[in-house]
Formats: sequence, structure tokens, C-alpha cells
Amino acid sequence: MKTFVINLDRAPERLAKISAALDGCGLPFQRVTAVDARTMPDAERARRVCGEGYWGWMTPGEVACFLSHRMCWQMLVDSDAPHALVLEDDVVLGRDAAAVLGRCDWVPAEADVVKLETNFDPVIVGRQEIVVVPGRSVRRLHSSHYGTGAYIVSRTAARRLLPLTERFIDAVDETLFSTRSAISRSLGKYQLSPAACVQPHKLSATIPVHDPGGSIEGREDKHMRRDPLVRRLVADVRNDVRKAGNAVACLAGTRRRIEVPFQ
Repeated sequence: MKTFVINLDRAPERLAKISAALDGCGLPFQRVTAVDARTMPDAERARRVCGEGYWGWMTPGEVACFLSHRMCWQMLVDSDAPHALVLEDDVVLGRDAAAVLGRCDWVPAEADVVKLETNFDPVIVGRQEIVVVPGRSVRRLHSSHYGTGAYIVSRTAARRLLPLTERFIDAVDETLFSTRSAISRSLGKYQLSPAACVQPHKLSATIPVHDPGGSIEGREDKHMRRDPLVRRLVADVRNDVRKAGNAVACLAGTRRRIEVPFQ
């Protein structure tokens, strides 16, 4: 399995920190030079963004972040590895993370992406539990769960994602891990629990669970778009139907509502 760490040239302190953490786990990695929003041409942003997303127009930071993740997918496709571990450079590793991050033989065959982090909000997962190592397991993820700080993606999924994301309207975490996203709904998504990774701003109880600001420049100034009434109603109804389906499945015992801890 390939391990990619996304890091800006102007953030050497982040690289030093994640390098020390991964070296301590005995995990070799390849640094991926992140696309820098500060130097990204306006023309590139205009070429990539094809409309206004759920949270409004994408910021330069979100576009740069998406392009950085696409670079990782392309590098995986160009390799002969079956999977890649993709890490953002500010991620915090949990106890004994190497037991999970250092191998991919536990990844379910039908998994396109496995989310390795948590933002501590409730999620809906499948009833079937697959033990990864003692104390950690994976389940099918059936609800939204934001963040792309740490995940495993299969080479097959990366090959599918690249043409689907030549242009985009939402941030990469919205695209991969929100049930509002058609791309997300087409993926076989799994959740590791307890999570082996977390982004540092999620460790503070004073920060909202879904923090649009995060560590992406300019994201804190975003406002959800004001759609026409009919479009909002249709979107709300679709979202409510998905939530109702999950609620029924939980009552039937085929799915569970959990809060994913970090350790």
C-alpha cells in the first residue's frame, strides 16, 4: 500500500511533525506537494469549478485541497499498488496506529474508501462488524461523515474518481463523504472504529463538529448558498428520505447509530 502525505511547501513544520509520527510507527511515506491556493492561477480555479455547491462557491483553498487529493489518486493509478493511504499533514495518529495504517489486507474487498478519522458526530453504520485488529473494526458507512484527513482509497476507486472530478462544485470531503453527493453515494464506504486518526481542530470541544473553516484558508467565510425555494425543498426532501431510511434500518437492527471515538 502506498502512503501519501499532502504538504504545502510553505508548511515545513507540519511535515516535520507528521514525519516524526510516521517514522515512529515505522511507516514510510511519499510527500505530495500540495497545490497552494495562494499561487494557484485564477484561470485554474475557474476551469475546475463548475457551479455553486451546497456550501456556496468553493474558495481557492478548497479548490487547491481538492486538486491535491486528485494528485494522490493519480499517483495511485499510475502505480501497481492496490490501495493508498492518504494523509493530510496536520493529522494526529492514535495509539498503535501502525497496526492499521501499515497494511491493507484487512480492507474489505468491496470497499472503495475507508475513513480512518472521526469528527465525533453520530454516524450510521452497518450492523456487520469486521475486526481489523483487537480493539478496532470496520463497518459499512451509510451516512455523511466529513473530513479527508485520513482515508484509504482503492486503485479501482481512484481510477473511477479521476474522470468524475475533472470539474467539481463541492469540497473534496463533501464529494467523498456526504450523502448529498452522488459520487459519495456510488462509493462503497467503510468506517474504522475507533478511529486511528483525527484532525487537531476536532480535539477541541469548543469547535463545532462540522467546522466549515477547518484548516483550509478562506473556508471560515463561506455561507451556504440561497437556492430557489423549489430546489431547497427538493434537496431537503431527498435528505429527509435518506435519514428516514437510516432510521428505519436502525430500528430493524440492520444498521447502527454510533459516535466514532478516537484512540
